[in-house]
Amino acid sequence: MSERGIRFRRTILFQGEPGAYSEEAALALFPGSETVGHTTFTRVFDELCESERAVAVLPVENSLAGIVQEVNDLLWERRGLRVGTEHVHPIRHCLLAAAEGPVHRAISHPQALAQCRRHLEAKGIEPVPFHDTAGAARHLSENSEPGLAAIASAAAAERYGLRVLAAGIQDDPSNRTRFLVVSQGIPERPRTAQDGWKASLAFLAAHRPGSLVAALTALSSRGVNLMRLDSRPLRDRPFEYLFYLDFVIDDPDRAEAALVELEEQAAEVRLFGSYPTEE
Repeated sequence: MSERGIRFRRTILFQGEPGAYSEEAALALFPGSETVGHTTFTRVFDELCESERAVAVLPVENSLAGIVQEVNDLLWERRGLRVGTEHVHPIRHCLLAAAEGPVHRAISHPQALAQCRRHLEAKGIEPVPFHDTAGAARHLSENSEPGLAAIASAAAAERYGLRVLAAGIQDDPSNRTRFLVVSQGIPERPRTAQDGWKASLAFLAAHRPGSLVAALTALSSRGVNLMRLDSRPLRDRPFEYLFYLDFVIDDPDRAEAALVELEEQAAEVRLFGSYPTEE
């Protein structure tokens, strides 16, 4: 049984303030649960690692703005965690204001600003980064300035008493964010997964010629379909790279064999989990 079908009496963590899209996703997955927001992803992971009863709902990828790299990096850095499932949540951005009048600047999370870039450029609105979408809405409600707006959800507008000047201002109406549900535990390996599930991991290629090709051949030679492959420079190790990848588990035995060979070829592999997918 997947985590989606379990009624949790746990604390559901998210990054942001009440009304954030991450909280919307958390409540879509766990209706009626207690949600606790933190200002940074690091603080979310701190509590997650300290509490066996905590579950985090974390954004890892947006269909317009791409990877949320900080979450991926923290999954690599923090041990003892597992990905249990994913949730793809529609994102509908609104331009919010405290009062009527022309808008010259808009505050929001950098990801949200990137997702609304064309609208802001067309309207001549300057994007101003803020730590969170809902936090931007709250700040605007408490510090109204002429010409200042926020980009957040309609739920945030209602929560903080703001006007919706324009709805659905994201560059693409199909805008969606992929969230992962993370908790303490041992990641499930592909051999125990079901057909059509997804696996996520990161690996450090061995420091020898052809090591990356050998690592990827472990997957391609068994017909394992890669859904994502990203590289990331390692801190304090110039010109060495960490590789993040997702793959589809069409056949659990083949996927397990591919992972075993990858573990033999790479200097280090860290499996985040095998889990049901919504895509």
